[in-house]
Amino acid sequence: MTTLGCNVMNCAYYKDSLCCRPDIQVSGPRAGTSRETCCSSFTKASDGAQNSVSYALPNTSVEVRCDVKSCAFNSRERCGAEQISICAEDEGGSAPEQNSECGSFRPK
Repeated sequence: MTTLGCNVMNCAYYKDSLCCRPDIQVSGPRAGTSRETCCSSFTKASDGAQNSVSYALPNTSVEVRCDVKSCAFNSRERCGAEQISICAEDEGGSAPEQNSECGSFRPK
């Protein structure tokens, strides 16, 4: 499994710079840069509440499914990187709907 860091504070699965989901999906089948990828498991938190979904504890490692075929870490639609980060597109840790990105994207 992959160690996952996250700074998308307006995601319902965010807690303490980690993700509370047991798995995530990174998307961007035609991505050429990390800005063209996204965490498609992102769910906007209601009323700014962090960890507002049924997964109670953050995970230090998760299964990362990935359809970014141009990424060097993609192996059979799974992320093979030891560590990745999901980042908000702004410095404040807030991502508009579906505008988070995989900060660990590396082109093949």
